Amino acid sequence: MTLIILFSIDVALGVSSGLFQNIEFFSEKSSVRIVSDLAFVEGAIVFFVGGLVALVHSNLSLREIALMIIGAAMIGISVVFGIFA
Repeated sequence: MTLIILFSIDVALGVSSGLFQNIEFFSEKSSVRIVSDLAFVEGAIVFFVGGLVALVHSNLSLREIALMIIGAAMIGISVVFGIFA
């Protein structure tokens, strides 16, 4: 569910990137490239949070494993989109 929500936000920002062309991050990038960049950043953050929480707790729970899987999936999606950008 979280993966779908984050990816939907990325796609919405990618589609509406024409409205943000005066912002340096969005200038001269295709919609696919923007979705790829945002998915990578979000995936890295989610993976880092999952790893940090797992480090603080001595044993891994399902929540930490789920965060790390979601983060890795977002990074994977960004790589796939980056190939086509």
